[in-house]
Amino acid sequence: MKRLVSILLVVVMLLSFAGCGKKETSTGTNDKTDTSTSTGDTTQKKVEEVYFFSSIGAYKALLEKEIEKWNNGEGAQKGVRIVMETNIDNYGTALETMIQAGTYPDLADMYARLDMLKAGYARNLYEVPGIEDIIKRFEPYLAQGINLQGDKLYSLPLELVPIKMVYNADIFKECGLTEPPKTWDEMADYAKIITEKGNGKYYGFGWTTMWTASFQRLAMKATISSTGVCWFNSNTGTYDFRPFEKVIKAIARMYQEGSMFPTPLDQHIDPIRNRFAEGLVGMEIAPSYDVSVYTTQFPANFDWRVCEVPALTDEGLIYNGIALNRGNISITKWVSEDRLPAVVEAFRFMHSRELYKKLYSNSAIIPHEQDIIEEVKREGFEYEMPNWAEMSDITYYVGEPLRPDRLLTLDGDNFHTVFTNIMLGETTWEAEIDALNKRYNDAYQKAKAQGLIDTAIYESPWNPGKRNK
Repeated sequence: MKRLVSILLVVVMLLSFAGCGKKETSTGTNDKTDTSTSTGDTTQKKVEEVYFFSSIGAYKALLEKEIEKWNNGEGAQKGVRIVMETNIDNYGTALETMIQAGTYPDLADMYARLDMLKAGYARNLYEVPGIEDIIKRFEPYLAQGINLQGDKLYSLPLELVPIKMVYNADIFKECGLTEPPKTWDEMADYAKIITEKGNGKYYGFGWTTMWTASFQRLAMKATISSTGVCWFNSNTGTYDFRPFEKVIKAIARMYQEGSMFPTPLDQHIDPIRNRFAEGLVGMEIAPSYDVSVYTTQFPANFDWRVCEVPALTDEGLIYNGIALNRGNISITKWVSEDRLPAVVEAFRFMHSRELYKKLYSNSAIIPHEQDIIEEVKREGFEYEMPNWAEMSDITYYVGEPLRPDRLLTLDGDNFHTVFTNIMLGETTWEAEIDALNKRYNDAYQKAKAQGLIDTAIYESPWNPGKRNK
């Protein structure tokens, strides 16, 4: 039933987009959007529409506003109009469905989708005329596996996204909890206390397994500040999930003790965020963009606060934490040469210093460029959201390591399925961990043998460094 619902969601999204997407014609070129008209001797300027399929939810409203301003100003002068469509929960599936149906966006979020990049869906930006100056500006921040794939450039840097924790201070006060939990074991204790005190009115912890990035991002990436290593160790070229035992067991404990908002199996990431915003959840793991979520998308009208993700042991946080290193949009391969100049104009706007400054000044992103951050701090924020100072502090955060997960073909369940089953109590960590490690390492060696792994990218040294406190 859940699979049917997901398919229907994608179909609905596709139908909504089909009316404005580019579709390849029998001549092999893209249909042009020509809105020019002629009346006597007067010809109105043709406007080329550029279709941007976005996965951005946290600051969607702000970005739409800025795009509309550009459309009515500089874009109008240049005869270019950006049309933005957004899908948050099922973006990858929706994008692939559109492509297979022959409905092609001009700009799309592809930097983290290696299968699409390897399939040639995105243009090499080094070969796109008219953006050389922008590439030079971002050159110091380009990262293999994020922006670059070998000698090809598919995206430019967008933002750093530290992963932290949010909690409802009003619920904490009502439950006699005076400070955030220091460890995941203590978090599970807190979740039980909150749930019992709430007696159905609120629950201790918000979680989702319906969102397939949950264990990856909100459990494992979030606790590299304790482990010092990723589940794929690029220093050794091996997979090992054992360092994350305590966080998976803590999540399983919270579920099995009834301390999670019911039910993580049936709610996607945005509904779970909304439960926190409604005051129904005491604690959640939250990337920095959730500040915008809890201020504008799902306003949290209570005293909510930000803290570090709890440690796995009593030793505390030893290593620097992980910030998601997010790339910006790609130019898709389906943009015809005659339409490329218009798409380049839209691409230049989406990477303009003015837009990055506007987004940071409104607490939407944390740019790589320190001079933009300093300029905004000198001039003052246009809108500093609650808890933005704590959430955007990246003093003890570094960019995330690369992983070849998407390049592997597993013979069996992936880690998300295994961890979900452990959470549900259908199996145990001890019964699964050795087979899980073997499954991933076998798949990695097979991918290497097939030439799918660029070892210069995936087996390069990485170390988060220790916190100097």
